[in-house]
Amino acid sequence: MSIFTFLMDLARKEFKIESLSGRDRMDFDRPAGLYIHIPFCSERCDFCPYNKVKYDREAAAGYPQALERELELQGVKVFSSLYIGGGTPTLDMDLLEDVINRFSNSVDGELALEVHPADATVEKLERIKGTGIDFVSLGIQSFDDRTLQKMGRKRQSAALSREAIERVVLAGFDFVDVDLIFDFELESERTARDLEIAMDYGPHQISVYPMMRFTGTALAGTKNDPDRELQILEILEERARKRGYSRDTLWTFKKHGESKRYSSVSREFFLGLGTSASSFNGGQFTTNTFSLDEYYRYLDGGRIPVRRAIEMNTFQASLYYSFWALYGGSLDQERLRSLFGEPDIRLSGLLELARKTGYLRQEREKLVPTKKGYRELHMIEEWLTYNFIDVIWTELREEAANRAHPGSVW
Repeated sequence: MSIFTFLMDLARKEFKIESLSGRDRMDFDRPAGLYIHIPFCSERCDFCPYNKVKYDREAAAGYPQALERELELQGVKVFSSLYIGGGTPTLDMDLLEDVINRFSNSVDGELALEVHPADATVEKLERIKGTGIDFVSLGIQSFDDRTLQKMGRKRQSAALSREAIERVVLAGFDFVDVDLIFDFELESERTARDLEIAMDYGPHQISVYPMMRFTGTALAGTKNDPDRELQILEILEERARKRGYSRDTLWTFKKHGESKRYSSVSREFFLGLGTSASSFNGGQFTTNTFSLDEYYRYLDGGRIPVRRAIEMNTFQASLYYSFWALYGGSLDQERLRSLFGEPDIRLSGLLELARKTGYLRQEREKLVPTKKGYRELHMIEEWLTYNFIDVIWTELREEAANRAHPGSVW
């Protein structure tokens, strides 16, 4: 049995998704990052699986106050970072500034924001910098018009992509990430060209994600080709190395010597606020309602708007933590023990087997994925996405559609 097959069987057995209607606050006895989801969009991109609500100024007006109310109910006072995503958080700058002003004083770390290329104007970038945002992730996706059209990126063109990355890199943020998406159905050279163009502008980090075929998107019903995707990623890794970038996490490349990282998905522990936001405290993984109307109703009634949860024992939590640590480039075994105690024999045996069979290598107290290990992590991440994340999101999206005003949810 391969490690991939073993982990699939283990995940099916160990992790169960529960349906909830609200829950008590989550306890955080260790530093946590804060994630805020702003779901509003003006257009629907065909590939996008994230929770999005058609922008309406009146419906959006109460969102900052609702986020603040949710935090009051959760009771967490200080955070190690703030990441704001969407949706399109840069669509309504007044709303965005209100959100940042309400939460930035609670953060002792980076203030990070997703920026849509169409919103990377000189005026908006100046306003973003004025809020204290110091990390930005620019959602370029591609510098190729045909690829953008396939994704349904209605507010973007190849020319706008180049203008946006130039403005963002020159704006003077402490850290700039550029997001790209590739599809195995496109020729690999087109994807490599996107990476080359991004590197020409010199951002600190470039994230290159495979096109996932989520339920509810235009690509639903089609399948990924992991072997082809891995071939493309290895081409990209070689191109990146020659240009002074090295692989930092499963799907990111970073400038040599750069110590910082833009990473909203591999924080150790995090509290999520807003529709569809997820949280993990070392014992529970929860996801909020996708319905904006329901989100407001829960908070008006003094209830935390959680609709799905995975409850974890120590073994399950340490397994979850170990996967995301390896996704992020290394698992510090001493840190693992300090958080969860001595690893369960199943986890310690699995990690030792992965080391002996060449998926991981030992670097002092850290286990680091090898090339072979990154290939396996790619397979595992895609499997987890479809068997857990897509399941949760699909159920919550369908529930939201049944509760929403016509036309307000895509």
